[in-house]
Amino acid sequence: MQTLLHLVLDCRKPHMRFFWLRHGLGIMERLTPARLSFLTPHMMLEQELRKALHGGSNRLVIIGSPELLSQTFHLLMKEFESGQPPCEIGFWQVTKKEACFYMLQTSETFSPLLHTFRNGHAVPVNVIKAHYADQNAQLETWYFWNEIIVEASDQPSSSIVTIGEEEWTHKGKVRFRLALHQEPLHSWRINHSNLLKANDLQVYATNLSSPTDGVAKLQHVPLSENWLGKGEFIQLHGNYLQMSSSNGGWMSETQHLQVEVLPRSLYLLIPMIPARTAERLRANPLAFKPRSLVVASRQRSVQNAMKSSQKSMDNPFRDDKNK
Repeated sequence: MQTLLHLVLDCRKPHMRFFWLRHGLGIMERLTPARLSFLTPHMMLEQELRKALHGGSNRLVIIGSPELLSQTFHLLMKEFESGQPPCEIGFWQVTKKEACFYMLQTSETFSPLLHTFRNGHAVPVNVIKAHYADQNAQLETWYFWNEIIVEASDQPSSSIVTIGEEEWTHKGKVRFRLALHQEPLHSWRINHSNLLKANDLQVYATNLSSPTDGVAKLQHVPLSENWLGKGEFIQLHGNYLQMSSSNGGWMSETQHLQVEVLPRSLYLLIPMIPARTAERLRANPLAFKPRSLVVASRQRSVQNAMKSSQKSMDNPFRDDKNK
């Protein structure tokens, strides 16, 4: 089957426009997409995605900011859940900091990533699906990649979390984090082994009413989280629940929330071999297991040398031939 690649580029922010002016030609030469869509501030994202899906393309690559990728992810899942045949999706997340760094690089830097978009394999991954009723009592559905944050901030407030058959009640201000995937929505930074482990929602709770937590927040210290449990289906009840995504691109309010895991519902393009990021390169030398063995071997060598020298000092006229 012939692969028809459709490239969607975010040009709504200045750093993305400069990024495309610097590397657009090199990206086009390596990807050679069948179709190309430029997202401007006056264009509707949902309409452009529908054109891309209904245009016959079986591979879709989106390049943009974290906020755009989060919105695109939700809209794509919404189309797939409504009956649209799924296609292979590749995500390239470009932040402002990364765009500035890429301005000093050549297009050869992106060759492994572009090779993944052209010849990589797509794996079915799990997705977070949230059901809730908004302020107008209208049922809404939203899709997330890595996590959803729910905060109960009104006083007095009582929040109830249900994980399977277990239930917890929290008083006062509290923040819940329901996490599935650890890596950001970026095809090149996702490890296949971590995708296989992400089957359940991990539920964490942070007490925002504690005075020590308030001091930690002023000092820009991460608040301590308590792990409540894990499960494929989570329910939250509260007087006032404010929901948001991790990148700040979405926010809503409700009193009842249901969150579940959709198994193998998105075909995500990832590399055959996990990318070696800067964090992994810094961590690997420190966690290199043979390092301790080498140190121990050197210590034993020094001790043996000292023992042999001590024996030779005890009997300087000893003849080694007569041992």
